[in-house]
Amino acid sequence: MGELTNWLILLLVNWGISQFKIQEKVMHEGSIAQNLLTIALEKAKEHKANIITLIRIKVGEFAGVNQAALEFAFDNFSQGTIAEKASLKIILSPLLGKCRKCNEVFKIKKVNFKCLKCHSLEIDIISGEDLYIEDIEIE
Repeated sequence: MGELTNWLILLLVNWGISQFKIQEKVMHEGSIAQNLLTIALEKAKEHKANIITLIRIKVGEFAGVNQAALEFAFDNFSQGTIAEKASLKIILSPLLGKCRKCNEVFKIKKVNFKCLKCHSLEIDIISGEDLYIEDIEIE
């Protein structure tokens, strides 16, 4: 799914529009959890680890990820692996923009994509769409 599709699904879920969309959203977190787990298991294997104790991920405010659904999916997919007792630590990154006209960096409100200083609509998103593993703790 594309970024726009994920954003629209999030919007629909927040408004409670469709049960189908909610199920689709949970499936999205399921695939993210599977990918996180696959990467963590590969890295643990590279370092000959016996157990993964912590996976710390950074998730942007505008990444379209439901934290509770991601944690639920991760807990389920990690069962029977060396990560089954691992904590999934989610660090949220704010949605930040930078104005192309005045270079102001500011927190973007989801309903107001304009510069807080000069009110320009010409902004670049510099943070808040990210989703990545920051680090993994192993034994």
